[in-house]
Amino acid sequence: MIALPASADTWSTASNQWSGGSSFAPRPAPQQTALPGSSFHGVEVRSSFDLVPRSQPPGGKRAPFVMPKGNDELEKVRAVIFHAESRQHGYDAYNLAASIPPPRPASTMTLREIQQWTRDTPGQQHAIGRYQIIPSTLNRLIARTGLALDTVFAPNIQDAFANVLIIDAGYLALKDGSLSLDAFKVELAKVWAGFPLPSGKSYYAGVAGNKATISYRNYSAYMAQIFPVEARKGPAAVRVAANP
Repeated sequence: MIALPASADTWSTASNQWSGGSSFAPRPAPQQTALPGSSFHGVEVRSSFDLVPRSQPPGGKRAPFVMPKGNDELEKVRAVIFHAESRQHGYDAYNLAASIPPPRPASTMTLREIQQWTRDTPGQQHAIGRYQIIPSTLNRLIARTGLALDTVFAPNIQDAFANVLIIDAGYLALKDGSLSLDAFKVELAKVWAGFPLPSGKSYYAGVAGNKATISYRNYSAYMAQIFPVEARKGPAAVRVAANP
């Protein structure tokens, strides 16, 4: 069993050996067809964020971003993910395109119950929690960490899963100077479709309606606030660090 990282200090690159950790794997998911009775009957579904934004409050409005205080960089990155993905619904968020919602608040369900909900409601959206984790990623996280299926999808478990994905996106390489902040932002955008590329578009733009939910300017400002030292390093400095 692999301990879930409460912080980057409990993680090692040696354990970072799994494929497809992204919530949005570059290879498109197999097509699915919603069953009769579903609000998506007759629609091909590829991504858990197809067709509509993720857990979006009425009117499309969202609360202003608030950066957490303190020195926990992973907590701050998670806050940016929350702002781009689950917004006001937080740990109990689910994709509102789901015609059959989870039976209970997500943070009170066990991992087994979430898997069962996914199996019982084929053809609809299943991204769930503060970090909008889709079923394939959730299953890989469960297998990788060895968590019991009776584990509750509580806030601390959701945070730990997000930490795994952030670290997999290159957090440790960013901190040791072998990855630039700009490159790290791109890697995060490959995991969470709400993040933009420098073009302002989602890495998954054009794939079943996915789009960035925050501007690249704001994304860059948030990340520079979290990583001021790394933000001051240019590509040249990173190349030197990577090739001493």
